[in-house]
Amino acid sequence: MDQIFRTVDGSTERYMDFLCRICSYEARAYDKETIDRMVDDIAAFARDEGFQVTRTPMEACGDFLTVEINRGAPKGCLFQAHMDTVHEKGVFGQPPVRVYEDRVTGPGVIDCKGGIAIALLCMKALLDNGFDRHVRLILTSDEEISNILGGEKEIRFIQDSAAGFPCAINCETAERDEVVIARKAILKYRLDVKGVSGHSGKHYFTSRNAILEAAHKIVALHEKSVPGGTTYSCNIIQGGKVLNVIPDHCSISLDIRAVSVKDMETAMETVERIAQTAFVPGTSCEVTLLSTRPPMEKQPQTLALLEKLLQVCRDHDLGTLTPMEAGGGSDSCYTQAAGVTSICGMGASGGLQHTPREFLNKASIPLRAKILAGFLKEAD
Repeated sequence: MDQIFRTVDGSTERYMDFLCRICSYEARAYDKETIDRMVDDIAAFARDEGFQVTRTPMEACGDFLTVEINRGAPKGCLFQAHMDTVHEKGVFGQPPVRVYEDRVTGPGVIDCKGGIAIALLCMKALLDNGFDRHVRLILTSDEEISNILGGEKEIRFIQDSAAGFPCAINCETAERDEVVIARKAILKYRLDVKGVSGHSGKHYFTSRNAILEAAHKIVALHEKSVPGGTTYSCNIIQGGKVLNVIPDHCSISLDIRAVSVKDMETAMETVERIAQTAFVPGTSCEVTLLSTRPPMEKQPQTLALLEKLLQVCRDHDLGTLTPMEAGGGSDSCYTQAAGVTSICGMGASGGLQHTPREFLNKASIPLRAKILAGFLKEAD
């Protein structure tokens, strides 16, 4: 194990340079051109490091990438990460990436490009030291927008890539020493409320105010929210055009989080019931399910996988991992739904992700790479 760790330490500077280079690609999920250039860069670097690389063309989003060692050997682990970020180009200023003594700032530096560097650094240390199991890293390009561009093709890609592996480890962000053992399901809806318009002075009592009906629905959904359980959040509302005309249309968009598949199904039933309830007589409502992501439910297998990672930390003085249950989603939800034991949040530590002040703790790159490499070596 000492030689594997020495390889990690000896390669860290090169992988930090690689990380800074891919962070210079400022690319939201919709920017296929820029993400595809980043895919070119990652693929070239991976091939130079001795990895096996496969590119999956995508139509609406950036191409996906699969990077492997020991393809065809007994399966060791699937790693996951994503390449897209959340901000428009230019938000981080020029240059977009800045390196300091103990940290790096830049677009996606921990969410989730730091995780890409960690997974590849781990794989390099294993490859150079005779590890003989199959390890695969998959990189997707629209995770930040809930995979809406890749759609069913993307979900199949993730789940097919995970098939046969004993576990999947997502190199998503951590803030300190956390590791994610459960994630909530995500449901996104749009409700289009229809009423009857009229002059606000002359027809107040004969009109049917769509905004008023939408407000009743928002409150009714909010009252179903439970701390630690399912939450119903209305985050976008659009309605009305003229101040003295009662609106005949109002659209509300909902973000719903649920702990389990059962809770997810209950939430769907709740939305349908409240949507079809007319609090203001004479109004109606159309329901559109925009997207879904299943939960990553905590299971006994998840805790067993966590214990193996913790044992590596104890055996080799690599700190600890603090388990947490997260409200946000990730692509680990799809691997867990496919029956592959999954853990998330094993990427770089830092903070302020999804802001122009996002930063990465440099020490987390070799640390997390060693934990993952140690886990795979001891499971060999």
